[in-house]
Amino acid sequence: MKYYYIFFCIFSIITKGYGQKNIPWKVSSPEEQGMSSLTLINGIQKLKQDNTNIHSLLVIRNDHIVLDACFYPFQKNYVHDIASVTKSITSLLIGIAIDKGFIKNEDEQVITYFPEYTVKNDTLKNIRIKHLLNMASGWQCSWNDREKELQQMQENPDWVEFMFALSFSSEPGEKFSYCSGNFYLLAEILQRATKMKCHEFARKYLFDLLQFSNTYWEENDIGVNFGWGDFIASPYDLAKIGCLLLNDGKWNGKQIISNEWLKKIKPLYYIHGTESYGYGWWLDSENPDEIQALGRGGQRLFILREKNLVIAVTGGGLNSGDIDNLVLESIKSYHKDETHNAELKNLIKTIESPGIKSIDRKSIDGNGFSASMLNKTFHLEKNDLEWNTIRFEKRNKEYYLVLDFTDGSKEQHPIGMGNKYKISKEHVFGLPIAIKSFWDKNKLIMDYNRLCKINLYKFSFVFYENSVDFDFQDLTNKRNVLLKGIAVTK
Repeated sequence: MKYYYIFFCIFSIITKGYGQKNIPWKVSSPEEQGMSSLTLINGIQKLKQDNTNIHSLLVIRNDHIVLDACFYPFQKNYVHDIASVTKSITSLLIGIAIDKGFIKNEDEQVITYFPEYTVKNDTLKNIRIKHLLNMASGWQCSWNDREKELQQMQENPDWVEFMFALSFSSEPGEKFSYCSGNFYLLAEILQRATKMKCHEFARKYLFDLLQFSNTYWEENDIGVNFGWGDFIASPYDLAKIGCLLLNDGKWNGKQIISNEWLKKIKPLYYIHGTESYGYGWWLDSENPDEIQALGRGGQRLFILREKNLVIAVTGGGLNSGDIDNLVLESIKSYHKDETHNAELKNLIKTIESPGIKSIDRKSIDGNGFSASMLNKTFHLEKNDLEWNTIRFEKRNKEYYLVLDFTDGSKEQHPIGMGNKYKISKEHVFGLPIAIKSFWDKNKLIMDYNRLCKINLYKFSFVFYENSVDFDFQDLTNKRNVLLKGIAVTK
């Protein structure tokens, strides 16, 4: 798969924290907002005990932050890829574009915005913007096989042409079928209607008004942002979107998006059980008071109107669907005489810090890197990581992983030995990557944690004279791949 990127706000997110002026909420103890700190403590401890790969948990009730926890090595000044939560934001952007008159309404034909394409299929003519928003376009497209249609679309030189050529499994508007390509078309429509890129439009009419910090959004080679995903923002900014919905589209007294549009977000297409979908958001048909946005790897935004509650979760592979139950239980179990807030604060400090561990020299040196392993470039088989070659070097007292990517870009990362993370930056947006390793006899075990870009990999390297066996587990997506690297001879 090819990746195309655009840079916005080229300030370093590592050295520049999320400014206090960007956080609009006061901080409160859970008890002051009718919630039990003890229940939250027990829930967080359970997440840690289960080795849940959660990155951040932010809870806002009654316009107060009652829980703001980051799980090391993720840190509060980091942004995060929110994956398919992006779809819900794209839906809001379409609503704003309609409010502003850039788009007439969601009943417009999709093909109206693509006059250069010859349409021979009459069914295609029946697809409306609202069908894209509701994942009800009717195309033969689903979340099976890791969204193979999305992968195929990205490999095609013309993404619109690919989508228009898909077969139909149902009539437009008839039923729900998950299809990220729908939201790519929405991004194209938004750009064609407004003469602005989605990210530019979003910043002007939404993000800047909510005082977002740095944001990033991947785009393709013709400059269209990925309307279905790959939007990167702070967890605080994600929570702002939730509060915007909670307040009927108003922010600081100003109407940012019409309440008329937000009222369209309701259970329209039933998926299974009580799970439903409507206008880019996930709902429960038996509890329409709760709205959710979901993304791969555990990214989730909960809005619970009745409880005046917003929950923002980011992670690297977790089932975040029960987080709302934990928070609701903290409301249910609240006792006015409870005084556990100090314990909660101490627990948060603990999970945010790397901790103090004694370092076993064997885990650092162990069998160690021999001279034959270092400063040798290994060419890898084709892989999903898009790594072309890997190389290990020792510089002063530190070891480094040196990567060449298939697109010609490079990265160099210090390796935290003794199973302690070292944090460096990836080459695209300068986002943090955390790496820790230890030796297990002749095998180098490494956690390669992309943090802000979701994926957590566990690598193991076994070195031979002129090759390396490279076994990687994608812990986020539950995959395992064995590769071989061959030493490059000069």
